[in-house]
Amino acid sequence: MNDQNHKPPPENRAIAQAEDPRQAGEDLYRDLVEHSHDLLCTHDLEGRLLSVNPLPARLLGYEVEELLQIPMREFLAPEYRHQFDAYLTRIQRDGVAEGSILLMARNGERRIWEFHNTLRTDGLETPIVRGMAHDVTERHRAESALRKSGERFRVALKNSPVMVFNQDLDLRYTWINAPVLGWADEECLGRSDAEIVGGDEGDRLTAVKRAVLETGTGARTEVSVTFLGESHYFDLTVEPLYNRRRDVVGITCSAVDITPTKRLVRRLQESLAKNEFLATHDPLTGTPNRRLLEDRFQQALARADRQRHKVAVLALDLDNFKGVNDTYGHRVGDSLLKSAVARLRGRLRASDTLARTGGDEFTVLAEVTDAHGVRTLVSALELAFVLPHSVEGRLVTVGISIGAALYPDDGGSEDELRLVADKALYVVKRSRKSD
Repeated sequence: MNDQNHKPPPENRAIAQAEDPRQAGEDLYRDLVEHSHDLLCTHDLEGRLLSVNPLPARLLGYEVEELLQIPMREFLAPEYRHQFDAYLTRIQRDGVAEGSILLMARNGERRIWEFHNTLRTDGLETPIVRGMAHDVTERHRAESALRKSGERFRVALKNSPVMVFNQDLDLRYTWINAPVLGWADEECLGRSDAEIVGGDEGDRLTAVKRAVLETGTGARTEVSVTFLGESHYFDLTVEPLYNRRRDVVGITCSAVDITPTKRLVRRLQESLAKNEFLATHDPLTGTPNRRLLEDRFQQALARADRQRHKVAVLALDLDNFKGVNDTYGHRVGDSLLKSAVARLRGRLRASDTLARTGGDEFTVLAEVTDAHGVRTLVSALELAFVLPHSVEGRLVTVGISIGAALYPDDGGSEDELRLVADKALYVVKRSRKSD
């Protein structure tokens, strides 16, 4: 067997390679260059590529051999090509150049590379530039998306009815967005609710937030803040703010402005209360109407049975009201009715009921002890109409006719008592006409 063709066993080859560290280093460097996604290249001072590693070349859509045939200037985005001569001048002058550049891929895609290039002259007949560049396209896209997202978030917050803010362990504001109240950062940063809001409202805000800091448990509550003389209502959510070690370092809060909702609810409640009032009261005089009178009748009779007292039922009618209405008109007539009600209320107790049951007709329910109490009440009400009424700049004189019934002496039900009172009223009015 020919010794020259004899190959050493594998273990001997490994030993031989290990004895040649230069070869091993070159192989390692070649592997790194061949498989690196970073651009590793050399070019001359005319801007011609001399070498380039394959992966970045393919990323740009070329094979290495193709890339080496194309002037470097052609790979630059059009707006960067006028800077290429300045780059060559700078690297010859300074021996180094770095920055970012926009390269055009074969398919027209624009990719951003950050580069660091150095001029090499040692041991070389012709100087060359050795370059390293890293593709940062995706990073720039992510940063751009983040900036856009942040801008959208900022615009959304600026036009949002939601207040968002952070406070430290001393409950001093460290960040705030309060478009509803018009608070600016410089007015609030470093200050507390006690300093900004003050009073009981500031103390309540502080108490809610302090409890979150002490317990580490979030809270949600409704709060009010008076700012520039105007009350605002907020649905406040307070959560602990943690650092990376999960230590509580403050609180983060959001406050939804519910002021319009509160005002709407208040208007609805007022409207509902007004409708309920109109359903049971005369809209002109504000006295109970027939519907409420029926309810008061039942209550008064039941109370009289329990407490063993009597109830006076009075039917009232204004004398000559129709003549006043016909002479001076309905506006004067309405004003006269209001004046008459004011005088009647002035002679009645708060527990008595005065109800308007017709145009100029009224009914009174009053607790009395006996028939003498009824006569005393009737006399007091008649006396209230001795003097004329001042109505719309005029003095108008009207009297009042009253018919009375007594529970349980004159009847045991509302209908019976009202019938007796109406008959008595008729007798009074007929007697006055005959006079």
